[in-house]
Amino acid sequence: MTAGRLGRRALLIAAFASLAAVGGAFVGNAIARPGCSLLPVALPDAESAARPGSSEQACAVLGRPLPDAAVLPAGVRRAEVTIDGPPPPGFSCCRFVHVTYASSGRNVVFMSIVRGNGIPTGNVGQVNGTVAGVPAIVGQSRPTSMDVDDVSYLWARDGLLFSVHVALANGITRQVADEMAASIR
Repeated sequence: MTAGRLGRRALLIAAFASLAAVGGAFVGNAIARPGCSLLPVALPDAESAARPGSSEQACAVLGRPLPDAAVLPAGVRRAEVTIDGPPPPGFSCCRFVHVTYASSGRNVVFMSIVRGNGIPTGNVGQVNGTVAGVPAIVGQSRPTSMDVDDVSYLWARDGLLFSVHVALANGITRQVADEMAASIR
């Protein structure tokens, strides 16, 4: 072989190896972080306003795949994901990801997620239960704006702070609401 052929051959091998490495990175990311993108993701820029979002945007905000409930009451499906715009000037924290779940066209679960390592300091004294074994604030009330009871949960796990509200409607019981909250990962 001539020197020219060896140079082209080495160049082709290097190009193929580079493509294989890039492809491997994308496949590895898809397996390890489903719903996340290796490429830059555009986020809403309207201050303090939630806009429809995607799993990729949620991953960019949270730094990990979008948590989801493994246990859903019968007939309940994820309805929408929204991403908050940046906080107003003077606030250093944080974009929220909101997920709604619906049953028969009615939103019955509202989950907000933000990066955080614990229940906010001002709320620690209100801890009165657990969600999946971690300290939580759990309450049940009947807001005047709703015709059903609302069960609320606030807990932190794996670097995220979760706030979940479940309407006890469309056959959802307190036990089912507790199981759903405990299954969110």
